[in-house]
Amino acid sequence: MLPFRLFHHKGHIEYPLSLYSCGLHEQHRVHRAIGYPTFQCMICFGGAGTFDFENGSSLTMQRGDVLLVPGKQAHAYGPKAEGGWVLGYMGIEGRLIEPLIHSLELPLMQPIAVVGEHHMKQLENDLRQLWNGSEPDGRDSYDQQHASTQIYHVLISIAAMTRRENPVSKDRSNAGVKTLLRESVQYMEQHYMEELSIANIADTVGYSKQHFQRKFKEIYGVNPNHYLQRLRLLKGEQLLAEQSELSVGEIAIRVGMEFNYFVRLFKREHGITPAQYRLTRAYE
Repeated sequence: MLPFRLFHHKGHIEYPLSLYSCGLHEQHRVHRAIGYPTFQCMICFGGAGTFDFENGSSLTMQRGDVLLVPGKQAHAYGPKAEGGWVLGYMGIEGRLIEPLIHSLELPLMQPIAVVGEHHMKQLENDLRQLWNGSEPDGRDSYDQQHASTQIYHVLISIAAMTRRENPVSKDRSNAGVKTLLRESVQYMEQHYMEELSIANIADTVGYSKQHFQRKFKEIYGVNPNHYLQRLRLLKGEQLLAEQSELSVGEIAIRVGMEFNYFVRLFKREHGITPAQYRLTRAYE
């Protein structure tokens, strides 16, 4: 077992990937109301445990599962009541961590099945190397360059393991993406009247803005900003037809849009202004 070890060394070079923390031990219950400071890669080596996230989603990890959690994502986790839970983990800093995860098409906040006992042994060995790493001269200072390379190797290996050992993992990944995107759509439908940014919406499902936009367009055929605009216009149409006592300005506010912007988008979509649309509906 490897107890929790904090690295977080800041040297003259800022590496694109760096180790913040590392460990492998029996896990107790943890609650992080504001999330962890860095990106986390967690690997279940024994038993089973549960994760609960701020957006209400919950999942179970068992031996052979890897879980990737963005930094500052509120969550709680702990062992299942019926037994212990051995968890290995890396806290990872660096400007390339999220782009690398996205390019490898590894899903966030859902279990990734690694399978293969030899793969589990490899991952355990990788964690031990990271935990024990030191400068060649034996001083008690961490070799950040080696750690950066080793982290990259571990993440590449996880992506390769899931594709090689489990040919349906990509389908499962896509199914997980669709589930998260449905959650993002539900979030838009519940909060369209508020000031929403695409970055805020992406954050609710644990994606970066760029990754969220790319995946959303793959699944829905339009970018999320256009989807949100169409949703607000649809709600505006309903209010124009059903709430005659509301002015166009009041309706614009209720659907979360500035008046002139609402009128301009409405006219571009329908060829007539909201006021003209209301008159045509009145004569139907």
